[in-house]
Amino acid sequence: MTGSKTPSDKHSGADPYAQLSKTQARNRRTGPIIIGATVAVVLIIGLVAFLATRGGGNDKVTADTGAAAAKNATQETAAVTVSGEDLAAYPQNATSTLIDPSTDPAVGQTIPKLVGESFDGSKVTIDPADGTPKVILFVAHWCPHCQAEVPRIQTWINEGKLPKGVEVYTVSTAVNQQRPNYPPSQWLAGVGWAPKVLLDDATGTAAQSYALPGFPYFVLVDGQGKVVQRGSGEAAIEDVDKAVQNLAAVGGAATPSTTAPAAN
Repeated sequence: MTGSKTPSDKHSGADPYAQLSKTQARNRRTGPIIIGATVAVVLIIGLVAFLATRGGGNDKVTADTGAAAAKNATQETAAVTVSGEDLAAYPQNATSTLIDPSTDPAVGQTIPKLVGESFDGSKVTIDPADGTPKVILFVAHWCPHCQAEVPRIQTWINEGKLPKGVEVYTVSTAVNQQRPNYPPSQWLAGVGWAPKVLLDDATGTAAQSYALPGFPYFVLVDGQGKVVQRGSGEAAIEDVDKAVQNLAAVGGAATPSTTAPAAN
């Protein structure tokens, strides 16, 4: 049955993802301050370097991207409206990150429509009826596998390997100030993350409607809004590329040229 959903007891709890990943400690270091006649110059250079490290080269952030919204963040979670049927539960006996579609009961299902906001309050919609093949990637800022996967996928995008006509969307979920790598906006701005980011709410409404089993979580969808393949866990970029190229073939999107220019 199709309809709009708002957070309910089904999606309640202080931390609905507590069993999905262990926390990972991160340490920060600061360098010594050089005192002398040139102290002012040194401090200015150090400040520039510090900001570049935190922002991951934000001077290169392209407008209308996830990184641009993250750079101007005013929120880390936001209300989200879910319309449509929840996806079927993820197979518990999966033995690979990107699972065989023939074993996944969600394949052929229409994805729920998500309407929400990004870090800067801009509207983001993940719509099964927009005719666009898409990869929906669910990430948690504290997940070490997400921290490893996201930069690899961004490099893959920068190398021009994302097929023309296929869109990548991100859902930032399971946000927790007490866990590492907070806030997610700073993390995604730091890697120059190009795909648009939809923020889940504090109770994981979007994640649960997509039957999220762990992080990172991939949902590949064809141009008719139907699931083609799913995956959970850190995947080799070669496997991600193969799955997305297959999506492009079945979803009607064009395959990029081997000489495609890198994205900005």
